[in-house]
Amino acid sequence: MVSIKDVARDAGVSPQTVSNCINNPRIVKPSTRALVTDSITRLGYTPNASARRLRTQRSNTIAIGIAPVSYSRVYDRLLHALATEADANDIRIILYKTDSYQDELRQFNALTAGGDVDSFVLTDTGHNDPRIDWLIEHHQTFVLFGRPWGLDDMYDPDVPWVDVDGRHGIAQMTRHLILHGRKRIAFIGWPGLSGTGMDRRLGWQETMLDAKMASAEELAGLCAEAEDDITAGQSACAALLERNPDIDAVVCVSDTLATGAVMAMPAGANITVTGFDNTVSAQSLKLPTVDQPLAQSAHEIVRIIQERLDSRTSQTGRDESRAAGEHHILLAPSIVIPE
Repeated sequence: MVSIKDVARDAGVSPQTVSNCINNPRIVKPSTRALVTDSITRLGYTPNASARRLRTQRSNTIAIGIAPVSYSRVYDRLLHALATEADANDIRIILYKTDSYQDELRQFNALTAGGDVDSFVLTDTGHNDPRIDWLIEHHQTFVLFGRPWGLDDMYDPDVPWVDVDGRHGIAQMTRHLILHGRKRIAFIGWPGLSGTGMDRRLGWQETMLDAKMASAEELAGLCAEAEDDITAGQSACAALLERNPDIDAVVCVSDTLATGAVMAMPAGANITVTGFDNTVSAQSLKLPTVDQPLAQSAHEIVRIIQERLDSRTSQTGRDESRAAGEHHILLAPSIVIPE
């Protein structure tokens, strides 16, 4: 069986350097990592994951909750991206079911009590999210996919996050519509206290005001709200069209609502409907939509987790997690315009 010493001899480096390449590659020069990687591949060396977990006192496992399907249409793509990124870094992913915040806190307790995971990825963040306080109180490493809406300090060093700039994406889409001659552009968003929904709505609102396409009072009449459901989107769009028969475009906060809006359109209507998330439904209907950079999001999430785990406890025993790199990442989406 090939050993770590065999790899070191073949690469012309020390066994400790090979160990660093496997367990903490960020501290090894890229040229040295390349030499070691070549030797590992050539000799067919397989690191002993169990021994490494025992040595580092880490499970090398990230946990992420799975909400009911109706609430997680984009997360199948995020999960695939996370699994791909984790695999590239020799990290495992554990999925656990969650039907509510309280259910998820119960899962946290069970997973951390047994030392089954090193870190958590939280999705569907909301105002006054109790999961954040629990994880901080129990000294658990975590990253949010989405911003901590409602938190006094969005850039609290104890609350790392990766998010996609929905306001920028919707603003891009609205500008595209204006540049292509659309003048009466409506918006369908989500009801209630949704930080993500409000952020996306501001992208439409600010762009319309800046372009002097409508006054603030007129924009209120061009806006509707609906639960993230196709039928609700259809009803909201029908009501908008009844109030504003001169609408020539509808920007929707999600592809789901956009699908419903398309169903509300009168036959032969020259009204553009746009969505958000670049899902299968948008692709099938050839809707203009906003695409989230999920592979990049997954890369940043895993990077942050590794940095926080690496720096959590220094040789002096002090918590050094705040000294790591940039842990608040806002990524730009892109608009997709079908041919």
